[in-house]
Amino acid sequence: MNYEVYWKPQPKQELALRCPATELFYGGAAGGGKSDFLLADFLQGADRYGKHWKGILFRKTTTELEELQARAKELFLPQGAHYCGTGTKDGSNMWRFPNGATLKMRYLENEKDVQHYQGHQYTWIGIDELGNYPTPYCWTYMKSRLRSVYGVPCYIRGTANPGGPGHGWIKQRFMDGHVANKIFYIETELSGGKVSRDTACFIPSTLEDNKVLMKNDPNYEARLMSLPTHLARALRFGDWSVFEGQVLDSFRENVHVCKPFILEQGKWFRFCSMDWGWSKPYSIGFYAVNSIGQIIRYREMYGCAEGEYNVGVKKSAQTLAKEVWAVASMEGIRDMVADPAIWTDEKIEDSSKSIEQVFSEVGFKMVKANNDRVNGLVMVDDIFKQTVVTGEEDGEPKEEPMFQVFDTCRAFIRTIPLLTPNPNHPEDIDTNLEDHVYDDHRYAVMSDFVAHPITHLRKVNGSWRPQKQTKEWEPF
Repeated sequence: MNYEVYWKPQPKQELALRCPATELFYGGAAGGGKSDFLLADFLQGADRYGKHWKGILFRKTTTELEELQARAKELFLPQGAHYCGTGTKDGSNMWRFPNGATLKMRYLENEKDVQHYQGHQYTWIGIDELGNYPTPYCWTYMKSRLRSVYGVPCYIRGTANPGGPGHGWIKQRFMDGHVANKIFYIETELSGGKVSRDTACFIPSTLEDNKVLMKNDPNYEARLMSLPTHLARALRFGDWSVFEGQVLDSFRENVHVCKPFILEQGKWFRFCSMDWGWSKPYSIGFYAVNSIGQIIRYREMYGCAEGEYNVGVKKSAQTLAKEVWAVASMEGIRDMVADPAIWTDEKIEDSSKSIEQVFSEVGFKMVKANNDRVNGLVMVDDIFKQTVVTGEEDGEPKEEPMFQVFDTCRAFIRTIPLLTPNPNHPEDIDTNLEDHVYDDHRYAVMSDFVAHPITHLRKVNGSWRPQKQTKEWEPF
């Protein structure tokens, strides 16, 4: 019998189709064949498991869903599938296959809309362009809808290009610390101290992986390469270290991140900055500034729930204040610059005290931060771009970055590059993202401690001395 081949997976798509991991993220460059993979992945399950195979596939808007629907018709109709439109008795916006398998096509404009699917159960879930969603909520919630009483394996699949509001959590969940094309485990803490382990995998796709597109549209690559450099790297090569819309692309790990070194007493003024958080993470930065204005972030305390994105640890102000003071007081730090909001009369934890009062009582001298968000972003960006002359090398002025961060400050290094503009106020960053380290850093660089370091060094020392090159150390 002769069969008509109307679609054939390309090598990287075939690798993804064979992947047995519960969670799979397939993504990278534009034109990598991601949407075709999702449709084919559902299709192979429908062929194997028939009426016990129930899927749902999401796009963000109805317009995007229509585009995906057009491609689904090309792949599903030859299989004898029937599309049930809106309001039909067989179900709305659903594909039904001759063997009983079904696939719902839905749009998911806001990630919290997944709550409409409470009580639903599926064996296959797909989310196309997963980077549209700023947190993993829609992913983890829908994953909880995977269920089968017939012993059918259950899977959740996502695709995206680098960039977008979800860039950070996708990179953190599927790439950071993991090897591409290798299955790894994701652990989830359950109630009662139990832990579940699920398999996961990241399979990158590039334009080279879509030979059909490159053959049929030979100018596609040239159009991608005509984009701005960072966008071309993201969309042409699937580079997850850069993406469209980065606000602080002036921050460079190879420039600003350094090994810890000794901050000699008397030559550096030290202080703390804080962005308070309870249901969201708190962020406390430990800073040192010298007489020529060089700024070092040398330690941080970041209260983010383990394995979560942008979720706080709900630590009381009293507990946090004592923990921070225990570290700061050992280094002679008293000054802390913080969000003016913590000076309010808002009562916390059944106490009559403000958060500022709690921190003051343990010993901190609390200073209200300049909370000008627009000028703050300009200043943060400008400091990343500046250098200072710290001496001579081979008869030439030796320049170093105005700002450096010790490589032990993982939250800073992870979150700062992921910030994108506020869509309604592009002069500011998107506050729906994990912006807590950025806020504490903004308070620090806008503080009087950075603006007038000599004044504060004199308060501590009575005088100040010229800077000497410091030596490296390993304090942790």
